[in-house]
Order: sequence, then C-alpha cells, then structure tokens
Amino acid sequence: MKNNYICGSYIPSAEAKQEDLQKINFNKITHVFIAFSTLHRENDLYLPQVGSDTEQGLRLIQKEIARQKASCQMLISIGGAGAGFFCEASSNEENRKAFALRCAEFISRYSLDGIDLDWEFPGLRHLDVSACDHCVSDFTLLCRAIREEIGGKLLTSAMGSDHWNRLENTQLNKLLDYAGIMTYDMDEESHSKMSLTKSAMEGWAANGFDREKLLLGVPFYARSRIEKYNWMGYDIIKERVINGDGKIFEKDGQSYAQLDGDVMSIDTPEAIKEKVSYLKEQGFGGIFCWQELSDYNGELRDAMYINI
Repeated sequence: MKNNYICGSYIPSAEAKQEDLQKINFNKITHVFIAFSTLHRENDLYLPQVGSDTEQGLRLIQKEIARQKASCQMLISIGGAGAGFFCEASSNEENRKAFALRCAEFISRYSLDGIDLDWEFPGLRHLDVSACDHCVSDFTLLCRAIREEIGGKLLTSAMGSDHWNRLENTQLNKLLDYAGIMTYDMDEESHSKMSLTKSAMEGWAANGFDREKLLLGVPFYARSRIEKYNWMGYDIIKERVINGDGKIFEKDGQSYAQLDGDVMSIDTPEAIKEKVSYLKEQGFGGIFCWQELSDYNGELRDAMYINI
C-alpha cells in the first residue's frame, strides 16, 4: 500500500467469533472500527456504553491483531443505524462534557487509537431516532468537546452519502481526522452505483471538507426490494453463485447478483477496484467497508487493499 491511504473496516464485535476473525488478514486493514457502543440514560445524562458481547468481541479482535503482528489502528464506533439519544446527549454543555469524558475513558480502558461517531443523520428523525432544530450545531459542539478531551487521538465520523449540504462542514473539517462517506444504501435498486458514489464524494469535497479527509464507503452486502435478499451478505451470495444457484453481472456502473431469477445490487472485487482507482485519481483519503465479517475468502478486502 502506498501514499498512506486509509483502508478501513467496520467489524460488529458482538458478532465476532475467533474462527471468523482468524480468516481476516488484518495486515490489509489500516483502521478497525469496532461497532458499536450505544447510548443509554445514566441518571440525567445520555452516555455511550459498551455491552459485554461488544467488549468480548473487541478483546478477541485485539488478540487476533496481535497474533498476526498487524499494526491496525483501532477506534470504537458510537451509534449505528437507528441508535438513539444523540440529540439528548449533545443538547447542552454538561451532557457534551460527560459524553466526551466517556470517550476519553474508552480510549484509556481499551487501549484505543480514537473514537468514531456514527450519529449518521444529525437533525433528521428516522427509525424512531429523535431530532431537534439545533442537532446540526449540537453535533459540531459535541465533536469539539470530544476533541478537547481526547487531544491528538483520532476522531472520525460516518456521514450520509447525500447529506453534504446539511452540516457545518467547514467547522467539522477542522475537528475530524476523517469523514467516512456511506456511499451505499443510496438506492435499493442500485445502492452503490458508481455514478451515485462519485456524486456523493464530489458533493462533500465541494462543500467544506478536504479531499484527503474523505473516505469512500463500500458495502459487503446486497440491497433488494425483495425482503429475503435485502441486506444479504456477499459471502452468502458468492457461495450460492459458486454452487450454480445464481450469477453475478454488471450493468450501468452497478454490480448485481441474480438468485432464483431475483436481482439485487452488490459490490464485487471488480467494482471495488474501479472505486479505488477513482478515489486515487481524485485525491481522496481512502476507503472503508461495512462490514468485514460478510466478505468471502478475503476477496473484497483484497480488492480494497491491493489496489490502494
């Protein structure tokens, strides 16, 4: 790998089993995002907590990284799709200070390199997540409070692909080390299409963020309007294709899998190679995936890393 590009990976640590982790080549990952710490009410505050299953998985990941003698940087990701209480946790200085102190505590307790915020959509109500009119500015203030507490440790955030015109980007650009743009789930029919990916990345780059701080996201899963295929992992799809139950093809800048006559959008090694070429040409900071456990024999990871 050249030029210090980021080649990141989200791993849902509560689901991490030792035998699965041993299949991952951590020497091909620069940054591991441990998913997820979620917010809970503690007296009058809303603070991140690490569940026992998540902590156990985190320790297993650290043990496997050490076994492989890899040099990944590790961050704990707070939030996730549908995670609540960010609005409340960032609503005043006392809450933000307590949140930031908990982040610093996590870094110390788990020997981490930083914090990743996965609020995703500050100011938008979705999946029963609360929001208010000042969430956007509160998000900036929360990032500032965390930065003050963790100093030079990493602070990153996952951002919605088309939300580049909603947040206080210029201020966030100064506070964050990287912004992971979730260039997936953009459309159920073609959720990671190349043209949509380019549009999202250029939108963020043209509106307050340095290109070298922007990371392009790739999915290791499918999207479909057919419920049984929606969110299906690439590993399951590839096994079925190998067994002769389906095929993979590309059309109009999007990879697809066809199983039992039904079609779903996915990313393939070839699609990822194209995205890596694009991000290098355009000066972006790197690439990341959601999520590592649904790879197949490391082939999507290889496409991310080797081509960087």
